[in-house]
Amino acid sequence: MKASASKVILSEYDSKIHRYGRISVLVCDALFIAAPIAIAIYLGAKPEWNAFFAAFAVVAVIYWSSAIAEFALYAPLLGPGATYLAFVTGNISNIKLPCAVNAQDITGVKQGTKESEIISTIAVAVSAITTTLIMSAGVLFLALFSKPLEDFFRHPNVEPVFQCILPSLFGALCYSYIVKKPKLGIFPLAFALIIFIVAPGFANTDTVATMIIVIGIVSVVSALIMYKKGWLKPRANKIKL
Repeated sequence: MKASASKVILSEYDSKIHRYGRISVLVCDALFIAAPIAIAIYLGAKPEWNAFFAAFAVVAVIYWSSAIAEFALYAPLLGPGATYLAFVTGNISNIKLPCAVNAQDITGVKQGTKESEIISTIAVAVSAITTTLIMSAGVLFLALFSKPLEDFFRHPNVEPVFQCILPSLFGALCYSYIVKKPKLGIFPLAFALIIFIVAPGFANTDTVATMIIVIGIVSVVSALIMYKKGWLKPRANKIKL
C-alpha cells in the first residue's frame, strides 16, 4: 500500500515537473526575445535582416551539434526538473552540472533514480539562486568601483589569468571524478590524447562540439563494456524517499 502511494506521488511529481518546466521555458524564451525587441522599438532601430539571417546560419551550423550533445549528455545526469532549471538559467557545464553531481555524491544516490532527480533539482535551484545573488552583488560592486576594477582586470599581468579559469576548473573536476572511478577515465582520456596528438587541429574551439559528442560516446561505450565484464560495480543508494 505504501509503495503504491509512493508511485502515485512520484507520478504526480513528474507530471507537475514537466508541466511547470515547459511553461517556465516558454515564458523565459519569450522574455529573452522580448528584451531586444523592446530595446529596438524604444530606440527606433531596425535590424538588417539579411545580415541577421546570415549570422544566425553561421552560428546554427557551428553550435547545433553542441546543443544536441549538451542535452543528450546532461539530461540523463540531471533529471527533468534540474534540466529545465539548468537550461533556462545557463552555466550548466561549469556550475549547474558540478553542483548536481556533487550533491548526488554527498547524498549517495544513484544517478538515474528518482532520488537523484530530486537531489539534482534542489542542487541546481540553490545554485541558480546563489549565482543570481552573487552576480547582483558583483554588478552593484562594479557600478560603484568600475574605474579601479577595470584598470586592474586589464593589467597585462592579470589579463592572462582569465584564459586559465575554465581549463583549471574542468581539470579539477575531471581529477576529482577520475580519482573516484579511475577505470572510467582511462579510455576517454587515452582516446582524446591520441586524437589530439595525431590530429592537433581538433584541439580548438571550433571542434569542441564535435569532440563532446565523440568522446561522450566513447565514455558511455567503454563504461558499458567494463560494467558487463564486471570491472565496475553499481553503487547502492544511501537514502530512500
